[in-house]
Order: sequence, then structure tokens, then C-alpha cells
Amino acid sequence: RHDEINRFGLEMNAEFEYRNEKLGLFKDSLIGLIVKGGIYNFSSMIYSKDIFDLAFFGNEMFVGDTANLTGSEFSSVTFQKLGFGLIDKRTRSSLAFNFVGLNNYVQGVFGDSYVYQNQELDSMAIEFSGSAERALGKGYFKGIGLALDIDYRFKMKKNEDDHIHFQLLARNLGFAVMNGENYNLNSSLTYSSYQIDDLINAETIFNDTDEFVSELSDTSSNRNSVILLPAMFQFTKLIDPMSSKRIQGFFGFRTFLNKAYIPMLFGGLDFRAASWYRIGAQLSYGGFSQLRWGMYSALCFKKIELGIASENLFSKTGESIIIKLSCAF
Repeated sequence: RHDEINRFGLEMNAEFEYRNEKLGLFKDSLIGLIVKGGIYNFSSMIYSKDIFDLAFFGNEMFVGDTANLTGSEFSSVTFQKLGFGLIDKRTRSSLAFNFVGLNNYVQGVFGDSYVYQNQELDSMAIEFSGSAERALGKGYFKGIGLALDIDYRFKMKKNEDDHIHFQLLARNLGFAVMNGENYNLNSSLTYSSYQIDDLINAETIFNDTDEFVSELSDTSSNRNSVILLPAMFQFTKLIDPMSSKRIQGFFGFRTFLNKAYIPMLFGGLDFRAASWYRIGAQLSYGGFSQLRWGMYSALCFKKIELGIASENLFSKTGESIIIKLSCAF
């Protein structure tokens, strides 16, 4: 079931991180080294119910009617990074500076936009208003940038023998510079029936996307643009892995620098089933969805830790899987 305005998002990433806490960079030897890198994709869409129906069911639902596309917008960015930083061995807080290579970027916004299909199915009227931008370039990287990763950990005293541990996390806080092509659209177009030969040869208005966009565009220009990366911010009350307690609670919130992403609240319980095995469950609300249940499981050995988790196990509104492997050398 779709509302008049809906949200969709996709976050995919693969990341490695190397920590050397035995390396003494300074005389006090309290600072370690961190090296990290990865590839990331963050895509999001705010879309009207009519644009979903038009895309998946065609114009049959709008015979003699108007499809309203107003308020829809989309964005997608793919980038890679390589970073170096420092670790505080006492608190395990870290700060890393990253070099960013932009692989792809596209975004667009619909203003007052409508599609009308007449009752006889022999003509279509399109009214478009909005703007779009995409990265240009034939190379592997279409832009470069810088980003900051911050992992700040602290604790508060609960009683004489216990502390509460917290983490403030910022990831991919930065920007990229690219050569972009910008389109401004404010057009009214009318199309009549296509010839049978044109349909057989797929010579429709959607056959050449670039030509279609150019036809709709009032103006287009190339220029250097600065874009913000979809930075993630998260605050968490952590569990203490060294605690003797069987059950511990955690909670926090997460958000991205993205209009479609609703700040997410989450909380759950961690159960230490054995010295080498933990399992947990959480409840969250927000993000690209609403209420969701999740679970995780982790094997913790002396040199190796392997964890698998999902933040959306039972809901039909999306999929989630997280796999983490840690090795000590």
C-alpha cells in the first residue's frame, strides 16, 4: 500500500579497517594507527503514488485522468575512499582522514509535473517542471574529495563498580568536486499516436533517454559542482563486552544527510549465551521504513570474531543484512 508521498532507500557498502594499537607513534605510546577503505552506494527516492503506478502498471490506470508527479525526487551516489588516522588506545576512540573518489552521481527534483492520457489513447500530454544533475566523465573516477570519520567513545560512572559506555559516530562527513551536467526543465509537450513501424523498431520517446531529456530541458550547462556525501551520524549506548552480566541493553539514534531518510531510533537487548557466543534483538523506527525488528548473532573467539545481523527480519517493507569479520594478529 502506497501513500500519496512515499520513501525508498538503498544503502550498500563494503569496508575494511586495519587497527594497529601496538605501534607507538609517540613517546607515550598511547596512540595507534588506523588504515581503512571501502566502496559505498547510497540511493534514495521520494515519490508520489501516481509515479509508482505509472512506472509499474503503465498508463492504463490513468486513461482519461492525470498522473501527478509533483514532489518526487531522487538521488544516487557511489564513491570509494581510502583513509588513515589515529586511535586512542585508552578509549578506542579514533579519527581518520579519507581521500574520496566519486564513481557516479545523479539527482533530480520534480516541481509541478503531470502526465495526462486522453480517453481515446491516441495522445498524451506531459507537463514537466524541475531540475536534474549528473556527473560527467569517461574515467573510473568522475570526481575527487575528502571525508572525515570520527569515532568518539566515552563512559559515565553508574556506581562504584560499573560504568555506562557511549559512542558518537560520524562516517563519510565530507564532500566531492565533480564536473556535472545540469538540466532545468519547464516544458509542456503533447505526443500523438506512434506509427506501427515506429513501435516495432522501438522508436518511441523513451528509446533515447538523452535525446528525451534534452527535448524536455529548457537549459543545460556543464560546470564544476561540489556535492556533500551522504554522511551518517549515530549515537549509541553500547554494551560492555567485558561485563559479567548475561543481559545488557543498548539504544541510540542514527541519521544521514539525506532528505528521504527519517532519523531512526533503536533499542534492544544483548544476551551473552556463552563466553564465545552472543545473540541479541532490537526494535527500530525510522530510516526508510517504519517499525522494524532485527536480530544479530556473534561468535567471539580469542583471535577471530564473526557476526551476522539484520535490522529488518520480519517486515515486508525492505531487506537488511550485515556481516562483520574481525581478526587479531
